[in-house]
Amino acid sequence: MTEQAERPKRVRKAAGKAKPPDITVIIPTYKRPDRLVGVVQALTRQTLDPDRFEVIAIDNFSEDDTWETLTALSATVPFTMRLLQTTVNRGPAPARNLGWRAASSPLLAFLDDDCLPDPEWLAEGLAAMLADEHLGVVQGRVRTPDDFDPVGLPHWYHCQIIDGPTPYFEACNIFYRRSALEETGGFDEGFGWWGEDSELGWRVVEAGWGRGFTDHAVVIHAVQQRGWRWYFDNGLLERNMVKVAGRHAGFRREAFWRPWAFRREDAAFVLAVVGVAVGLLRFRPTLLLALPYLWWRRPRGDAPDPLRYLTERVAVDAARSAGQLLGALEHKVLVI
Repeated sequence: MTEQAERPKRVRKAAGKAKPPDITVIIPTYKRPDRLVGVVQALTRQTLDPDRFEVIAIDNFSEDDTWETLTALSATVPFTMRLLQTTVNRGPAPARNLGWRAASSPLLAFLDDDCLPDPEWLAEGLAAMLADEHLGVVQGRVRTPDDFDPVGLPHWYHCQIIDGPTPYFEACNIFYRRSALEETGGFDEGFGWWGEDSELGWRVVEAGWGRGFTDHAVVIHAVQQRGWRWYFDNGLLERNMVKVAGRHAGFRREAFWRPWAFRREDAAFVLAVVGVAVGLLRFRPTLLLALPYLWWRRPRGDAPDPLRYLTERVAVDAARSAGQLLGALEHKVLVI
């Protein structure tokens, strides 16, 4: 990353206050101007006094009307809102680093642009961090909208549900102590896309900081139809998951199904591939090795086109296995 890419292109700052805020909300955003209205409106409904927090939104080189939307929104809020831009998009890590380094508070709250915080979200997150000065990171609860019902939905929708502490330290709803990020250096910008938030959480924990979870700091994560190609592309990015596992034994211990397999379905897929290959070439009974995979990946009962789904499922799992294999070779970590 060049120095130019780390530097904000433009900054808009609301009227300054003599006393620094208690906490800063950091929102990286990329090509989602339609969702920003809801996010900012949700922040205006926070029960925490507007004088006690600031918001920093980072346009991660969207090149659409995201900046104009943020500019218009920032003129309507009761809290200090600052806007930053990156000069190139290299994933969320540089944008988040740009945001927290520009913050003027000792505590930081990271929020994604497809999440709507409940009114008590910021007050509860702040209270959790202030309750124990040894806490470096606290996760909040993430839920789906009240009207969400997965029955009958097409396959390949995406959302986040977080009901307790996870090994992934998802940055869609998480609180950090600024001194913990200063000590550890913040998000690793070499990750690109996926895994940078998990890696930072473990680096903070391994530096001796405590970790926590608050069930009362709640955000609602949007449910979006992504399609199998999005999952295929993200499957290839699972090489980053292997990278995190190679660096942090705690992640491997908590996130992996077995030390040598991320998910049981991953191991079953590899077993199925071996079984089919050997069965077609030499020994037919090895075809039975595919049965565990087919059982675990069977289509839902309401699937409109089960054969199509199974074909897409195999393609996505092949991408995941390929990504994990690449990561295993690159980082010398045993994963199948």
